[in-house]
Amino acid sequence: MKATHLKLNPWKLTGQHAAGPALAGSIAGLCIAFFPALCPAAEQKPASQPPPKPSTEDSRNLSLEDLMNVKVARVTTASKLDEKATSAPGMAIVIDKNDIPLRGYSTLKDVLRDLPGMETIEFSNPEFGTQVPVRGIVGNNKIVVLVNGMRVNPPGGENFPVRTDFGVRNAEQIEVVYGPGSTLYGRDAASAVINIKTKQPLTGTHADAGLGWGLHNEREAYGSFESVLNTPVPIRLSGYVQYHDSELTRLDKKYPAWWRDYQTIAAPKGSGTVPYRQDYGLNAFVRLEVSDFTLQAWYRGARRNSAEGYGPILAYLPEAIWEDRQAVVEAKYSTKLSDKVRFDSAVTFNWYEVDPSTRFVFPANNTQWFFNDFKYSVGYSVSIEESLRVDVTKNISLLAGVNYAYYDIVPKSTVPGGANASDSIAQIQRQGGNFTYYTTPNDPSSIHLIPRVTHSTYDVYGAYVEAGWQATPKLKLLLGGRMDKDSRIHQPSYTPRGAVIWNVTDEFTAKYSYTTAYLSPAPYFGFATYDSGTQLATSNTGLQPENTVVHELDFNYTKKDVQLGLALYHGEQQNLIIISDRAASQNIIQNPVFVDLAGTMPRKLAHTANGGSSVTNGLDFYGRLRWGNVTPWFSYSYVDYHSASNGMDNGLLGISHHNGRVGLTWAATPRLFITPSLVIRSTPDNVAPGNLARELRTPYEVNLNVLWQATDKMEFYANIRNLTDNHYALGGTVGQAIPQESINGMLGFRIKF
Repeated sequence: MKATHLKLNPWKLTGQHAAGPALAGSIAGLCIAFFPALCPAAEQKPASQPPPKPSTEDSRNLSLEDLMNVKVARVTTASKLDEKATSAPGMAIVIDKNDIPLRGYSTLKDVLRDLPGMETIEFSNPEFGTQVPVRGIVGNNKIVVLVNGMRVNPPGGENFPVRTDFGVRNAEQIEVVYGPGSTLYGRDAASAVINIKTKQPLTGTHADAGLGWGLHNEREAYGSFESVLNTPVPIRLSGYVQYHDSELTRLDKKYPAWWRDYQTIAAPKGSGTVPYRQDYGLNAFVRLEVSDFTLQAWYRGARRNSAEGYGPILAYLPEAIWEDRQAVVEAKYSTKLSDKVRFDSAVTFNWYEVDPSTRFVFPANNTQWFFNDFKYSVGYSVSIEESLRVDVTKNISLLAGVNYAYYDIVPKSTVPGGANASDSIAQIQRQGGNFTYYTTPNDPSSIHLIPRVTHSTYDVYGAYVEAGWQATPKLKLLLGGRMDKDSRIHQPSYTPRGAVIWNVTDEFTAKYSYTTAYLSPAPYFGFATYDSGTQLATSNTGLQPENTVVHELDFNYTKKDVQLGLALYHGEQQNLIIISDRAASQNIIQNPVFVDLAGTMPRKLAHTANGGSSVTNGLDFYGRLRWGNVTPWFSYSYVDYHSASNGMDNGLLGISHHNGRVGLTWAATPRLFITPSLVIRSTPDNVAPGNLARELRTPYEVNLNVLWQATDKMEFYANIRNLTDNHYALGGTVGQAIPQESINGMLGFRIKF
């Protein structure tokens, strides 16, 4: 099987997809206003951000003591303020630059696999790759992801893609803050906020590059650089690029019983009896810092088989592909106005596109595939945020901010024959045409039309304030709130937050936090239109936000060589957004309707709708230790979930009650590090097993990473995933079991220049 070259074009924007003249003019004016900050007399850094650690000194140049040490990390994501992770409101987990090479992390999904409270379900959906439920809450669209504080979620409210197009090899630190975070981060921060901080230079020029290759034709190439130019005002420049591709496991050989179901569909059509699977990803980033001005740009793109996650329903053919791309650019001016006041201004442009070649392939009849289900999406947002932090007194701090965002979104749409991305949106809408249905057979007057391509523009205004009070040397109180107004929705969204943090002793901290969030009615769900063969979906312009409230108790104990944490939480979700695919009673508008005048082709007419509530309860217990040259880490998580809607109760949505992780890094010599790890979970609930009943009972994975620092400038690694070749399954998009990757591995090297 030949690998397909990845076709990516990050800047394929036409005049029709640009901001309006007035908005563009205001953005240009703001950006021009930033540039006088490029040449100040002296450099200033924000008061709340301490001088960066020497990130250019990576794991090859650190002592064994530095690599193996157990210490309390500092974070800025939880409160937009530098603080200890153990003293931040809620539960905050940190993965640092040393963990990444020692544990063999290459992409973000590798990191999330080892975190408490999270499940990683590979190949759940081609659009977002790995599904990451957090504490029982399913939906990657409920996680906000940042790069150096810059939001990189797709602008149309799509599920955040956790695939091989998000590299972490150049990360200085990855901060994961659990629970709702809308008070500081606005819409969709319902289950977690993840902030990937990249390495930033202090002096000189540094670069590295690496290559890897392995089973299933897996290949990887990456490189990064950091440089400081000694001009009158130092200029800091850094960036990275990472490319990955793989042909993945042969499902027909590793899961033959599951594959037989697919063959009954594929064989009569004369093609598709050998699985065609691909997983290509590209990620790039660049950052420029001049005094108080920062400009950063982030890009990702991916190409996958569009049958992933749906069981033996869709076609594993070369023609069945999902390809998308995204680019985010942010300009930020941050200055210290006085010893007690700091002001930040940021303008962010976020663009996303589904390639017009994207399509799903499914059976047209017993002898033919249907090849004309092409998909297209394009959209952008422009946001402006102004924030002010004031140290009112030695013990009282205040953070206040306002933001505005404009959205122009064409959500995922069906365009027969494929869209011409250079056309205007109006032309693409005409090209897409309509779905036609009849409410009464043989009655031409009962005809209705549903546009295949929809278009949504709207504004969101927000304001927030949060105060922290160090009431005593051991007791801190936090109180804040936010209001957001979406132009599509009559009522604004309010998201308060409060926390009590008690440092009982120097080693032991107890915390209580009350956090809230709202999930916006994203165009991706509210304007989804399609014909699945059994269901015809239309738009719902009246969709309302989903709301989340979480109460959490956290306990942290840290002493030399020991770090332990325990989180207990109770969450409630109201006004749930139930996507049309689920065909719940709230979704059904009319049953049946007919897509032919004769009435021989019935469908359920449905849309995404609000309805019902849910409750989550659970705990996360985690820790890290050090015994001589061995550093173990572990976690155990339990979650219980119930939703109620129209008198019906449902449990966990295809995930597990119990999750466990254990691993250790052994410094066999000062230059050789061996890291085995285990991820194990209980059998997922509410998953139809099909021919994978045995595989559902044993969802565990053993992994191994070996790192050898041959010299100060050269290192080699061997990373083996699913070392025991355990054939296991997890829950897919449509509630059916889907097989996971068999044994996989990669050998590689990295060289420093």
